[in-house]
Amino acid sequence: MRFFILLISLALLLLLVIVHGWFYTEKQLPDLHQQVLAALAKQGVRSAAADVRFLDLRIAGNAPDRAALEKARAAVLAIRPLRLVKDELSIPASLRARLANDILTLEGWLPEEQNIREAARLIHLLRPDLTVTTEGLHADAQVRWPESEQGPLTADSRLMAPIIENLKVAAWLEMVKDSSGIKLAGLVPANGLRGQLVKLLSGTDATELKESAHTLPSVFSDTDSLTSFVRAFFTSPSARRFSINKEGEPMIEAAATRTLESEWLALLRPVTGGKKVISKLVFYPSEYHFPGYKPESTIPETQLENLRETLSGQSISFDPGRQTLSAQEQAKLAALTPSLLTAGPVVKLLIGSHPDPDGNPESERKLALARAGEVHSFLVEQGLPASDVQTAAFEPVRAGTPGAPENPRTVEILIR
Repeated sequence: MRFFILLISLALLLLLVIVHGWFYTEKQLPDLHQQVLAALAKQGVRSAAADVRFLDLRIAGNAPDRAALEKARAAVLAIRPLRLVKDELSIPASLRARLANDILTLEGWLPEEQNIREAARLIHLLRPDLTVTTEGLHADAQVRWPESEQGPLTADSRLMAPIIENLKVAAWLEMVKDSSGIKLAGLVPANGLRGQLVKLLSGTDATELKESAHTLPSVFSDTDSLTSFVRAFFTSPSARRFSINKEGEPMIEAAATRTLESEWLALLRPVTGGKKVISKLVFYPSEYHFPGYKPESTIPETQLENLRETLSGQSISFDPGRQTLSAQEQAKLAALTPSLLTAGPVVKLLIGSHPDPDGNPESERKLALARAGEVHSFLVEQGLPASDVQTAAFEPVRAGTPGAPENPRTVEILIR
C-alpha cells in the first residue's frame, strides 16, 4: 500500500513539473520576452532583439545615444527573475552636418575621439573656407561601426561620403586694389591658380583667398586665361576691383579708357564663359588722367608738385575745326615756358589734345594730333628741348561724365 502511494506521489510530482514547465514556457516566457522588448522600445532602442532561455537573457539593439542605452540596460535588469548574461546593446555610428553662414556643425556618434578629429580634418582639407565645430559629435566605446566599415574615416566612407558630396561649392574670386595694396579673397580650385595670382601681383594680401579641391567646375579657373586678364587689368596704379561671384557673373570697376575697356573685355571672354560683364567703369581721356596716377618723372617731389599745380587747368583752346594757335593762347603758352624750362629735360612731358566727342572720330583724331603738334612746335620755338616730349590725341569722353575734360577741342600739358 505504501509503495502504491509512493508511486502515485511520484507520478503527481512529475505531472506537476510537466505542467509547471508547460506553463512557464507557454505563458511566463512570452510575457517576460514582451516585457524586455517593451522596456527597450520605451528607451528608443531600435531593431531590438531579446532571447530568453529559462532565466538567462540575451539582448541586442541600437540605442540613439549613451543615456538611452544606460536607461534601457537598467530597465531590463529590473525585470525579475531574468539574468542578463549577454548585452549587445550599442549606439550605431552616425554623422550629420548642418551648414549655416560658413559654419559647419557636425553631430552624431563615433567610436573614438580620433575619429572626430579625422572627420574635421577631412572637411577642412576640402573646404578650408568653413569653420567646423564638433561639439555635437560624441565618441563612445559602445558605438558600433556600420557593416563593411571599421575606420579610420576617409572621404569615401559611408558616413563621410554624403556630407562631402553636399559640400561641393561654387568657386568665387574678388580682387581689390586701393591705396594700401591689392587684397585677394575667395575660394578657387586647387589647381595652382592661387599661387599664380600671388606670384603675379607682388605684395598681395591673399590671406582671405582659399583653395579647395572640392569646388564645382568653373570657367574662370583656367589659369592662363585669368592671369592674362589680371596682368593687364592691374597694371595701372589707380584703384580698381574685379570679381566673379558664385553664379559666375564677372564685374569690373575701375578708371578706364575705351581702348582699355576693349582690351579687358577681349581678355575676359574666355574667363567668363560668355556671361555678360557687369561694368562699373569711369572713362577718362588717358591713363595719365586716372585718379592717383603717379608720374614717372625723376625731378624732385616738391618741384614736381609745383609744376603739376602750375599746369593744372592750363588748357590751350582752339576754334572749331582749326589747328592754329590764337595770339591769346600763344601768350598763355609763353607764360608757362619758364616753368617748363626750369624743370629740365627729365620732366617727361606729354602734350595731349582732346578731340570733340560729337565729331567724326577719325577726323577729330587727326585734328587733335595736329593741335598737339602745333603746341609742341611753339614750345620748342620758345626754347623747350624737344627730347622726351611726346604728343598724343586723347580718347574722346562725352561731357557730363566724371572723367570728361571741361572743354573739348583743347590741349593739355601733362607730366608723364
